[in-house]
Amino acid sequence: MLSFLKKNKLELTEENFLAQLPEYLKRASEIFFTPLHVGVVATDWLTENGDKRVLDIGAGIGKFCISGAAHRRNSYFFGIEYRQSIAKQANDLIKKFNLNNAVVQHGDMMEIDFENFDAFYLFNPFYENLSISKRLNNEVELENSLYMYYYKNTELKLSQTKVGTRLVTYHGNNFEVPQSFKKIRQSENGALKLWIKE
Repeated sequence: MLSFLKKNKLELTEENFLAQLPEYLKRASEIFFTPLHVGVVATDWLTENGDKRVLDIGAGIGKFCISGAAHRRNSYFFGIEYRQSIAKQANDLIKKFNLNNAVVQHGDMMEIDFENFDAFYLFNPFYENLSISKRLNNEVELENSLYMYYYKNTELKLSQTKVGTRLVTYHGNNFEVPQSFKKIRQSENGALKLWIKE
């Protein structure tokens, strides 16, 4: 029985991940979803001083949460995603990859209490409001003003976190990073950055 389970366990690779997605999400993957190798580096940075409760703001299909949860089984990865259909697909993928330390909730990041988390991941989650022609789907309204609204509120919420809070950003202009966070290191030609609250 054990050998049967091993043969049928879905290995987490880029190819296997993409194979689980509908066609339009496969096409969007390169723009919207964290590459698995980037997710592993980000997870190492976020959890290097112990087990963490990590929040992915704008989790999309849950790819960062999945890569993090597979890499660090004793940390917990929570994603918040505004699109209901995408959040559902993310949780279906979490089940397919047999992970019990990740979940993606459908909702607005404004409803999330940042005090419940030790570390945060941001892959440029609000930029779609500035580039509506590259939108993921038509499920939600997008507006330029929402970009400013969400990044300002993310900055405020992050500024209220405790000293030592870790933040990893991938791409973006990092306007949402408060001045109280110091950049510690970077990778991926500067696209991936680790910040720690002082």
